[in-house]
Amino acid sequence: MNAPSMPPIELWWPHLDIEFKHEILRDPDAALSQGALDQVYSLCDGQLATSPVYLSASDKDFIRTQTELVD
Repeated sequence: MNAPSMPPIELWWPHLDIEFKHEILRDPDAALSQGALDQVYSLCDGQLATSPVYLSASDKDFIRTQTELVD
């Protein structure tokens, strides 16, 4: 489940560093690391989350459609 302030994945996934993409792809059910979250919020000019942030089912579906760009 996403934190209420999590920006839409369509805004940040294409621009996320490859290191964080691979980290997320290794375990999409895990909470996002602080480094990944910092970059997400930096990319989207958002407010940082204070609790663990997990990808939603629709976020994971979006990533599945984008994996060929990472491989």
